[in-house]
Amino acid sequence: MTVIEWGAVGFNLLYVYLAGRQKIACWPVGIIGVVLSFLVYVPARLYSDALLQVFYLVLSLYGWWTWSVGNVEPSRSAIRRMTGILHVRVISVGAGGGLLLGWFWSHFGAALPVMDGMTTSFSIVTTWLVARRYLENWWYWIVIDSVCIGVYFLRDIPAFIVLFGMYVLLSVWGLRAWQRSLDQGRLARENHDAESMII
Repeated sequence: MTVIEWGAVGFNLLYVYLAGRQKIACWPVGIIGVVLSFLVYVPARLYSDALLQVFYLVLSLYGWWTWSVGNVEPSRSAIRRMTGILHVRVISVGAGGGLLLGWFWSHFGAALPVMDGMTTSFSIVTTWLVARRYLENWWYWIVIDSVCIGVYFLRDIPAFIVLFGMYVLLSVWGLRAWQRSLDQGRLARENHDAESMII
């Protein structure tokens, strides 16, 4: 295991932990993890994962901006639930993008092109869900990260097997933390509405 692999593991774990705590610092920490991860994926010929880091960089900047605006406009910082139609769109875009990436990378000798393409495509869409503060992003991460454990096992990248195992655990924790926050926000709104009716 290289220093770069362990650095990527550390920064990426810290990113997920900070995202679960809804701390804006998750985004710059995530950017460092993205750069280090890119340096691991290219030599392993996981091209979709390497390309994913470029998208993560852009989405991290978007998330950083969105969460900054949310601090000024509280209505934009609230955790929300996905609609059924949004789930259909996320799954359609994720699967379509994954098949397209898998087909594309199969022409360049990529290892596990379809699995790599699927996890990449769904990860892009799911990072957007995090930036938009959809609770269900954590369910998607649990599935994606579980599949990634298999990919990294097959590619013999032990540090990333550990990383994605930790991601699964942190995603379960993040789901619970965001659910509590959503419930507390709902309770506060109900109490405010009840007080308004009394006055």
